Amino acid sequence: MKKKAIVYWLLPAKPERELFCEIVRILRKEFRAPNFEPHLTLFSTAKDRQPPNKVLKQISLRPIRLTTSGVAFSSAFTRTLFVRLKSSPLLRKLVTDLGRAAKSPTKAPSDPHVSLLYKKLPRATKKELAAVMKLPFRTVVFDSIAAVRCVSPSRTAADVESWRILGKKSLPR
Repeated sequence: MKKKAIVYWLLPAKPERELFCEIVRILRKEFRAPNFEPHLTLFSTAKDRQPPNKVLKQISLRPIRLTTSGVAFSSAFTRTLFVRLKSSPLLRKLVTDLGRAAKSPTKAPSDPHVSLLYKKLPRATKKELAAVMKLPFRTVVFDSIAAVRCVSPSRTAADVESWRILGKKSLPR
């Protein structure tokens, strides 16, 4: 049974954002996959306890820099191909602050990542894509947060294409 959820994302800054968008665009065309905004999912809440814009207004952290640890893949649709990131105290603080503002229980992502492709593919194809993909940077700066209405769980291209950004907030430098 699919439900609607509010999901909070951390969005990469330029130029990393532009590169991720281009990779998503190329992979989307190559594999007939859905288009999406590159993001790091912070947490999801099934209950609308607080309006997302009110939640975002309460956040006052600066941009977050996370170190990459390579491109990986999994059997999960929403983790077909992704850039793995190392967590940080600032990322954990942001998730705690957002959860408090949203009046929702949270925990920091156990395997933070930015997805590059959502598509059911053979394991060998995903393994090959992960092996050839090299990023031109070792860290990614994230400078804004978005609140997104999603179908949960998202398992199809139609689910991904139904996502709607409800609000965004820049993290002041």
